[in-house]
This record gives sequence, C-alpha cells and structure tokens, in this order.
Amino acid sequence: MPLTSQENIENKIFENYSEWQYLFVEFQSKFLAGLYSRYQSLENGNLVLYYAKQSHQGILRLRDYDFNFNISHEKFWENHLRVTPKQISIIKVGAEINIPKETARRKISELIKQKVLNRKNKNIGWLPNEHYKQSYSLFINEEITNVSKMINFVCEKNNISVSNKETIKMLKEKFSFYWFHYLETQLEYLRLWSKQLNDLEYALILLQVSHIFLAKVKKKLSLKDVYEDFSLIKDFQNASISATSISDVTSIPRATCIRKLELLVKLKLISQDKTTKRYYLNQNSFSKNLISQKTTESVVKLFSKFLFICIRGINSKT
Repeated sequence: MPLTSQENIENKIFENYSEWQYLFVEFQSKFLAGLYSRYQSLENGNLVLYYAKQSHQGILRLRDYDFNFNISHEKFWENHLRVTPKQISIIKVGAEINIPKETARRKISELIKQKVLNRKNKNIGWLPNEHYKQSYSLFINEEITNVSKMINFVCEKNNISVSNKETIKMLKEKFSFYWFHYLETQLEYLRLWSKQLNDLEYALILLQVSHIFLAKVKKKLSLKDVYEDFSLIKDFQNASISATSISDVTSIPRATCIRKLELLVKLKLISQDKTTKRYYLNQNSFSKNLISQKTTESVVKLFSKFLFICIRGINSKT
C-alpha cells in the first residue's frame, strides 16, 4: 500500500473536484441538517460540537497514562463518565466559535435546559441525559459511515486499497482519537462560514442549492475547470430547487428559508426563476468573494488534513 501525504490528497481532490464536491456537499448537507434538527439552531449545534470535542480530548488525556486504554466507540460513554469538564470562560467559547459572548451565554442556557449540556464540579460540559445518549448512537453510526465514504474516495484516487468496512472498523476502534480531529475540522469549517456569512443557516441553505446543481454536472471537472472556464458548466437554471424542498430537507421553517434565500439572491450567490419561483446557483457566484477559489481551497485543505490523519492510520494498520 503506497504512502500518501496531505499535499497528495489536496491535489487529487483538486483534480477530481466535481466528483469530490458532489460527495462533500451531500455529506455536509446531511451533517448540518442533522445539527439543526437535533438542536433547533446551528448555533446551538456548534456549541454542542465544541463541548463534545472537549470530552474527546479529555478521554485522550486518559490514554496518556495508559497506552492500551480503550478509546473505542463501544467504550465511549463509559470513558465519558471519567472525564471532568475543563473550566472555560464564556468569552473564550464565543470567540472560538465566532459568536458574541451574550449569544453564547443564552444558547448555553438553552442547551442546559434541554439537558444536552450540564455542570460538573461547577464547570459546563457535554453531559447529556440517557435519552440523548440512546439517540446519539443512531446518528453517530450513520455519520461514521458517511465519513468513511469520504476517506475511501480519497483512498481510491490515491490507489490505496481499503474497503468501507475496514475504514468504519478503524474509526470505531480509535473513535475518540479520530472524532476529536473530525470535530476540530467541522468547527473550523463552521467558523470559516460564520465569518463569511454571519449566519450558518445561509451556508446550509446554499448547500442545498449547490447539491442540486452538482447532481446535474455530468463532466469530471477539476478545480481549475470550475473557476477558469465557466463554459464547461451549463444549465444552471435547470438545476433548481424550491423553498419548500429546502425546508423539508433542512427542517428550517419555510418562511425563514424564503427570507434567507432572498438575501442570497441579493448577494448574487443564487438566482430565482421568476416563473417557477425556484432557486438555482448563480453562474457568477464562483467569481464572488464568498465562493472564491481561495475559500474553496481553504475548505479542501482543511478536510485534507483530517483525511490524511485517517489514511495515515490505515497505512499503519497495514
């Protein structure tokens, strides 16, 4: 099995960009829609990811004293009980996920009332109730499967032979290690879009419009093709979606979707068909600062770092 590097992963994604982007946008759409559905807002979901990452970090610290310490998915909740949350100021939490201090304070209070976050030794942590723990097992298994598809896509493009089953097994065996890095990656991704759009729901809605478009792209396009030769991409208007469909997929109320779609139209990231009232990706959006080539490359580099960690794990096992 050949070794690879983060740079190799980035280059393979850039070379096979339309294929990767279809897979990635579908993955991120499910991920963000799941966060919104579970926590009634993406800001709440962002906070849960932040505190969940702290829990996995605490579990990894336990391993510092015992190299054979079991950090598997199977042992996760047992390990979780052994972790005491760190003292982290509200100011620091808000700064790290790019939301105002008072918003962070209000959202944390909401999550404590929902019994997702709680206090232990006076410190706030991800300490959910038993009902949440049971539902967590269902959606985390699906998420592990979806992460494995991204890993295997990159493995295939780098001529690394590994099955989805093997990848899933690896992720579950060293669950807290890989999930700490995965959550760190997702938090950075959300921070990037929060700075760009100031509201993560815009990013989730834009992903829905983008996914419909990418499903229509039949050609295999590189990143260079997408940004330097728009003539290769046609029929933007035929890849449209309604506000109702976006609401159904994301769980965002339809009226909220319409209001936020209208702003995305004003930003010229998407357009609306005046007859059908459906929305489609604006061809000129690729030249705008919000979806610039630099931003796209930053996202690819971010996830390539996580994928390299995973593929390095696959290489070490073989």
